[in-house]
Amino acid sequence: MKVAVCNSVGIDADGYAMIHSPSRWTNSTKDHSIFTYYPWQLAYCSSILKRDTDHEVKFFDGCLEKWDHNTFVEKVSEFGPDYLIMDCATRTIDADSRFAKEIKKRFGTKLIFCGPHPTTFPEEVSEYADHVVLREYEMVVLDILQGKALADIMGLWPNNNIRPPLDVNNLPLPEDDDVSRLHYGMPGEPSSEYLEIQAYASRGCPLSCTFCVCGNISYQRPNWRPRNPENVIYELQTLRSKYPQLEGIFFDEEVHNGSKKYILELTKAIRENGLDDLKYDVMCGQWPMDEEVLDNMKSAGYYMVRLGIETAGEHAAKGMELQRKFNVPRLKQLMKHGTSIGLKFYGTFTFGGEGSTDDCDKRTLDLIRELIDREMLWRFQLSISTPQPGTPFFNRMKSQGYLQDMDWKHFDGGNHVVVNRPEYPAEKIMANFREAEKLYELGFNQRYNATAKENFKNLQINSNGEILLFRSSRMKQINDVVDSIHGQFNKEVTVLAQSGVEKELRKNPHVNEVLLYGDSHFNQKTFPESLMGTLKKKSFSLGVIPFNNISGNGYSEVKAIAKRSGIKKLVAVNVEGKVFDLENPGDFGRAHIPS
Repeated sequence: MKVAVCNSVGIDADGYAMIHSPSRWTNSTKDHSIFTYYPWQLAYCSSILKRDTDHEVKFFDGCLEKWDHNTFVEKVSEFGPDYLIMDCATRTIDADSRFAKEIKKRFGTKLIFCGPHPTTFPEEVSEYADHVVLREYEMVVLDILQGKALADIMGLWPNNNIRPPLDVNNLPLPEDDDVSRLHYGMPGEPSSEYLEIQAYASRGCPLSCTFCVCGNISYQRPNWRPRNPENVIYELQTLRSKYPQLEGIFFDEEVHNGSKKYILELTKAIRENGLDDLKYDVMCGQWPMDEEVLDNMKSAGYYMVRLGIETAGEHAAKGMELQRKFNVPRLKQLMKHGTSIGLKFYGTFTFGGEGSTDDCDKRTLDLIRELIDREMLWRFQLSISTPQPGTPFFNRMKSQGYLQDMDWKHFDGGNHVVVNRPEYPAEKIMANFREAEKLYELGFNQRYNATAKENFKNLQINSNGEILLFRSSRMKQINDVVDSIHGQFNKEVTVLAQSGVEKELRKNPHVNEVLLYGDSHFNQKTFPESLMGTLKKKSFSLGVIPFNNISGNGYSEVKAIAKRSGIKKLVAVNVEGKVFDLENPGDFGRAHIPS
């Protein structure tokens, strides 16, 4: 039999790109160049089926490829599957079900639906799916495709039984054949500063916050299961061998440091196996962490610690049942220590959560500002606390009549407020969320506190050479680079930019000309050919690309456009103000511009 394992549709009927996140809520955006998460649970499912069955199994990822309905249907139709497996979030269920129904219509394909939405609404989903799997689904799918009696399969709806959590140490390495795990790091999660592959040293969480998909839906009950350190080391060694260009690992499980004992063992194993030269970016909990843990993380190559802070309001913390997760004074102590030893902290904050008030969310705004001002918060993520079906938050809001918006496409945590409570109405939640978004600029300014001026002194350019700057970062960095270039070469700069920043660019007295290509990110496919012709005619001596991160990961499109434009020499300036030759990326501060 042919078995298609499919991640969600990439672009829905309304033109939104899906950022499908396993065991969390899924977001969406009109930006089609956005990253997507590695669909790790589907990827494990694919590997298990390839290992333990004789079926022809093929993995497809509409999110990674940015396939819309028609393209996804045609791609999978070339395979003609007998079975199709999908992991569906509430945000993606409309597009996913439409896609799956079309495949079923064409080939008589049996549909196996898994994930948070089918787990919550199995009867509804069973109207079109042949099998609905509840919660953790890999081994249930295996039972189905090994031909076991359906009535005996634990975890398969409507069987009245609960399947125990699987043993994470018996899993094969996840899918890395039909799709490359490295491709999910290109550009990768925006806050990851290196070329990183997503990996998972554990599964689950010992807490059960009322909004959480993981603790309430995906795994049935709070639990945390770490992989043996030697198991993780084997995966890291395998990835490094397969992908020599790999720079780091993004441990994106629910909580990487579920126990102090475990994280000390894992960091020790990383050091002893010579893997501490990789850069590790990790999702962590505050409550199992102390200064010793942070010291060991740093010594093992960890560079960014992501913490689910959520709120600074005590009332909100109680409503969301954050439990040990909420301790603001201790949080500040840990962040102060970690920052002092060179770790970077990333915080997640949510607005409008169960129990939150206008005062709670304003306290959260104050906390973000304080952490930025004290240079302890390197990056952060903001979300609108959106009650995902199946969570206590959803059930209570629905029973109390506070769910004013039941359009599943609005349950994405970033574009809509679906809860409207008398004491904290939707418009106030959105106002606080928008106020928080303004802090992104403040956060960037705190990160970008170094100038490129000194490093530009190492560049040489002839007196007649023209300079082109790509507007590929925030305006503070752009203006700083323009001023640094002028200070070194006494030249005005041409800037290639988006229409929305033209007025601001023209305020800089050292900007000679602004060339506009559109309103979106740099994209080879949509870049105007007429403008490319203009760039080639100008024959720039120097092109400068500012990076808003350390290594320039995620800048492949702008670099490709720059190389096509015929610029004689390309350099980049990273967020630390360092200048380096794009033809020799390791040669920081010593790029030579030929005359």
